[in-house]
Amino acid sequence: MTAAGRGLVLPALLAATAGVARAEGDACGGDAPPIAVLVEGATPELERAIFVDLAAELARTDLCARLEAGASPDARGAGRERAIARVTIRISPEGVAAVHIDDAITQKRLERTVDVAGLKDDGRALALAIAADELLRASWVEPTLRRRAAMASAAPAPARAPAGGVREAPGAGGGADRRATEIGVRATVAAYGGGQVQLGGALLLRRDVLPWLAGSVFVYAREALPASAALGTVLGHAAGGGASLSAYVARTGRARLGFEAAVEAGYVLFEGRAEEGASASRFGGPTAFAALGVTADVDVRPVRFGASVGALAPFMMVEALAGDAVVTSMGGPGVLAALGAGVVF
Repeated sequence: MTAAGRGLVLPALLAATAGVARAEGDACGGDAPPIAVLVEGATPELERAIFVDLAAELARTDLCARLEAGASPDARGAGRERAIARVTIRISPEGVAAVHIDDAITQKRLERTVDVAGLKDDGRALALAIAADELLRASWVEPTLRRRAAMASAAPAPARAPAGGVREAPGAGGGADRRATEIGVRATVAAYGGGQVQLGGALLLRRDVLPWLAGSVFVYAREALPASAALGTVLGHAAGGGASLSAYVARTGRARLGFEAAVEAGYVLFEGRAEEGASASRFGGPTAFAALGVTADVDVRPVRFGASVGALAPFMMVEALAGDAVVTSMGGPGVLAALGAGVVF
């Protein structure tokens, strides 16, 4: 509604003067848009009563306007602005009234017939005012709904308030910010400075302590690639567990990137496969390592995908010997990488 845009907030007020069918809404200001009203076939008293009741009905709408006596929505007098609509009420001698609406805003023309023959003047005025108001509402409802829908779509979405009452700014958190517990699996590869390469997997339990901080515990099992010796090969079997702490320095709605520190302890068993004429043995021992690296995950609830890579530093390491020569060793500086997914709840 272009012509009525300023007034879609306050009700209409009516001021009637004797002998002149005119009302103005002073609560809306002097620039409230006018509605031209023409009543035919009514006494001056009935005409004034129709104006009063129509103003009261318009007061329950969201259009602020003033009523003016007039025959055309674009009729202009001295200092008179163009009316946004014309209401024409014609009352026949038989008591049947035709109510017409010519809407200059929507270019619609609406009409209805109201039988007021059995009503007194005050009842006639109210029935005709209600009929005119309903036709105006019907004409304006479509642009009014479009306007309200546009205002609603333009309004910013309210920030989500997570548990604890802390409001979360839009775009600052999302799925990855919610505190959650994850049970997942990781495929792992570890390469040690002593020459051993192990492939395996880990089962982890991770808890998001804060949106930027998570703690994990895990168990692992890995098999070493066969290492060649002069008289055979050496296999390795490792198992153990550990814990890690992850601090995320970059976060989006569903992804996180940060640093991870971990410690793990376990046991490795070396098993020799000797060639004919040679002897083989089995030997094992405890191991312990610290790791520091980077970690990332993507949260697509209920699944979370994660990956990490870090450097290994030994506390305790075990070597496999052939005579006095080291064939392979789970020791020395190394690299550990993991990739997998988990269920979040």
